[in-house]
Amino acid sequence: MITNRVLVVCTANMIRSPFVAALLRTRLASGPASVLDISSAGTAARPGDAAADGAIEMGRTYGLSLDEHRTRRLDEGVLQTGDTVLCAERAHRRAVLDLRPDLISSVFTVREFARSVETVTTAGGAGNWPALVQAAARARSVERRGLDDDIVDPVGRPADVWLAFEREATRAVSTILASIASLPRIDAEAAAQGFIPATRREYRGMQLAEPPAAPPAGWRS
Repeated sequence: MITNRVLVVCTANMIRSPFVAALLRTRLASGPASVLDISSAGTAARPGDAAADGAIEMGRTYGLSLDEHRTRRLDEGVLQTGDTVLCAERAHRRAVLDLRPDLISSVFTVREFARSVETVTTAGGAGNWPALVQAAARARSVERRGLDDDIVDPVGRPADVWLAFEREATRAVSTILASIASLPRIDAEAAAQGFIPATRREYRGMQLAEPPAAPPAGWRS
């Protein structure tokens, strides 16, 4: 049985997974989907480390605070029956399934899940979060899997790779949020009020619609 727990996984739990988890969590916080319990972990994380500076600065661009984030290592104790696990790479998905093969129907890469839930939504949607996850697993079984299932790891890489990471992560999250907003139990007014924006363009558009305020520091500043 699928629960309301969502775990986002990458390697060190310093960039990709905390950014994606925070983006999902904050964009869902003002709506009924706030019942989802979203956290993150890393397959090779050193427990207790802070998020990478680049991730913290990028997060500020989206109104996120990763200053208090501390890394957590993925192990069997972190994974629970019914979890939905969203991984940055296919290698992380394999690592999760090595620990908990029983989660096979609810472990995806982030981009794979986005693509699958978009297919489900286009075909008529689902009734609630567990039904959406189950339908995404069925949609995945008929999809062609490719290299675009991974979110690029920007650690130690130049600015263009960070931009690719930002683009891949935010587009996937935006698609996931749109699918969640289509669920019958998600209030349409709450969706319209701003827990959907995930990409840089969407977030800036939301800011322009609000009273003027000091802009958040960009990650490249």
